[in-house]
Amino acid sequence: MPVNKPAIMVVEDELVVAENLRQTLTGMGYEVPCTACRSDEAIGMADECPPDLILMDIRLEGSDLDGIETARQIRARHEIPVVFVTAYADDKTLERVISTGPSAFILKPFNGQELYSAIEMALHSHRMDKAIRKQDAVMFALSFAVESFIRFRRENRPGATAPSGIPGTWIAEILEHIGLAVDASIVSIFRMNVEREGLGGATIEYTWTMPGMPVLQSQLQERPVSLTFTTSLWRVLLSTGNSIAGDIGIFPDEERRFFERCGMVSTAILPLFRSGTLWGFIVFSTDHPHEWSDSEMEALRMGGNIVSAMLE
Repeated sequence: MPVNKPAIMVVEDELVVAENLRQTLTGMGYEVPCTACRSDEAIGMADECPPDLILMDIRLEGSDLDGIETARQIRARHEIPVVFVTAYADDKTLERVISTGPSAFILKPFNGQELYSAIEMALHSHRMDKAIRKQDAVMFALSFAVESFIRFRRENRPGATAPSGIPGTWIAEILEHIGLAVDASIVSIFRMNVEREGLGGATIEYTWTMPGMPVLQSQLQERPVSLTFTTSLWRVLLSTGNSIAGDIGIFPDEERRFFERCGMVSTAILPLFRSGTLWGFIVFSTDHPHEWSDSEMEALRMGGNIVSAMLE
């Protein structure tokens, strides 16, 4: 049985059948936050609160669109796996179903085990596809970062005809590529103020925000940003090359309040070294719950190392 209770939307034109499916799915451990009997309802509900999976009947009496076209429109907007349910399996119907890239297809009548197996296979396949796409995106971002570093070094070597100077633009592009790859909302580089007279905490040197992100720009541009990383246990962890990742609730009050004001929910924080000493740290933040996997953290560390090399 599912552990994290995936949310499933049922699209079925017969109310009695829809209710039976809702009860069956709930009994299997899934959440069924909504059911729809028409295509317009299904599209609107998917836009308002996208589920983890849609159980879609192909025939929707009284709707402008059948289940296949409804699924096509939803998938054009959202990456939601669809399991089609139908009593009809003629060649023309199957051809139309296949063209939508379905996650599964089950025929009526079916039993609970068949339904459960189809849903679990569809959810697993969807998770694997997302993981592969993210891995590809991260590898592309790291390749871009390496290429940018090589170009930066080449253009700033002794005797170069057109040196680029401060690496701000290069770093901003690297942050953008890595931020998009890991689905971050904000990526910021903080510089420690330990050796800067009259300044405590840390100062934001570079920031990238997800396009359309309703972030408090004034908060991000505040200089200096008063954080306790320079005096707390977190500074000790970062100084020894450790990373910090998780929900912002694990942070001391001052850091937690800062990230809350920025609308952040989860962060990954990695140290940045310059000439062998802790120069600052890079923060990848999301505005939604996020579990930072080991492979993701390793990729972020590699990106941080490239940024550190550019800061040299």
